[in-house]
Amino acid sequence: MTSRLPFIAALLCLAACASPPRPAPPALQPLGLIELSFSAGGISSAHLLPLGPQDLTDQPRGLQLRPLSIAVFNTGTRNVDGVRYISATYRVRNADADGTASPTPRSNLTLIPVSAGDTLAGTPYRAVTTFAGGSVAPAVVRSVLPGHGLRFDPLRAQPVLNPGGEDFQVFTETEIAPGSLRSGSGGSLSYADLGVQTVFPYGYVVRNVAGGRTLSASPAADQFDGQVTLSVRVPLQADDAGQTPAEGTRRDPWAFRVVLLAVQDSATRVTQSPDEQTDNALVTQRAAAEAATQVTVLPGSSYAGPVPARCVNQVRTAGLAGDPGATYLIKGVCP
Repeated sequence: MTSRLPFIAALLCLAACASPPRPAPPALQPLGLIELSFSAGGISSAHLLPLGPQDLTDQPRGLQLRPLSIAVFNTGTRNVDGVRYISATYRVRNADADGTASPTPRSNLTLIPVSAGDTLAGTPYRAVTTFAGGSVAPAVVRSVLPGHGLRFDPLRAQPVLNPGGEDFQVFTETEIAPGSLRSGSGGSLSYADLGVQTVFPYGYVVRNVAGGRTLSASPAADQFDGQVTLSVRVPLQADDAGQTPAEGTRRDPWAFRVVLLAVQDSATRVTQSPDEQTDNALVTQRAAAEAATQVTVLPGSSYAGPVPARCVNQVRTAGLAGDPGATYLIKGVCP
């Protein structure tokens, strides 16, 4: 009998000393495809698109959004370093696009750009037009880049974060890859299920105007607790006698139609954009205010705050994952 004691003790040790199971990675649950339209002239709209060719009966149908405001400003000098910044803010109700209220609260709702159907040049944009309504060249469409909502600070003579508009969120390519997105029942979804060619690894997170990221269940008909700001920038077009029209002002992007996948993120996280890397206090404060469990940083960041960080080395904004011709907001090396 005594000869078996060491064996039994070893088994008990293995059971007691085994590593605890790793927590499941954060999951993104699609809620529906949405097309948002906005222009530098202050016009915006939102409507639901078909989710995909399959009948995903366990999926909610979109998200109810209502246009709120548009902010536009230019910096720099045309023909040198001129840039136009456009931010479109929408009110968000915890409801399907048809107005049917969600019976459960939802948190970390995020709008992720996708390439689907007739979007242009491998981007999430179905149309980008000039003030006169003319089409913008594909290369210019691919130069449209995302970020946090910004405002122009006349004292510094430069763009700065617009408080309350820091909704830009970055994901890894793995997190938005085919099969990584999950249905309401937990099953993996392909891009074909969603009716898209690709999902881009960034988005814009809905915030509750009263604080936090959770929108309450069963909101009243006109109860829009959430708000989200989509912000983009695009170079001002140079004057060029070799193009038609020659004046850059007549070729500048003015109006946008973008396709987005509304998802619910199981993780509460914030992203430090390149615009705020000189002041780590900004993302540190935002992470604390949102009770975030993760801060996403990009190459060039020196963030070392109390909330754990992960560095994402590239953010694709046009083209397919792995495509040598893809366009990026940033592509660098993480420490």
